[in-house]
Amino acid sequence: MSFPNGPFQIKLRDQDVVLDVKLGTVDPGAEVIIWHNRRDEDDNANQKWVYEDGQIKNLKSGLALTASRFSPGSIFAQQVSERNDTQRYEYDDYTISANEDEDLVIGVTSTSEGSAVSLVPRDNDDFKQMWEIVRL
Repeated sequence: MSFPNGPFQIKLRDQDVVLDVKLGTVDPGAEVIIWHNRRDEDDNANQKWVYEDGQIKNLKSGLALTASRFSPGSIFAQQVSERNDTQRYEYDDYTISANEDEDLVIGVTSTSEGSAVSLVPRDNDDFKQMWEIVRL
């Protein structure tokens, strides 16, 4: 598996929540959270992403999904593309892992709306680390 060409949503595999830029802002530094899937609503570009040059970019802002630092517990935000390790990810077997360390993956600690998305140690049995890429 890999990221598709064109826009997609990143959906928690067993829940109807997706990665979302908090409050739909286009500002650098805006937190990335999970929120209910607004796929059928008009103003949902903050829940759409594209994959370019190893980076996951928000369709609305054009900013890259970025961990605050390259360590477990780091919170994700959208930031200007700098092509550094905290902005480079790959997708395989329902897991989005850091290019530099496949044992660090994107996950959530809670499935409640508004929960922060963070970099966590890989646990192949944790459904809060399993993502479905939904092509749009």
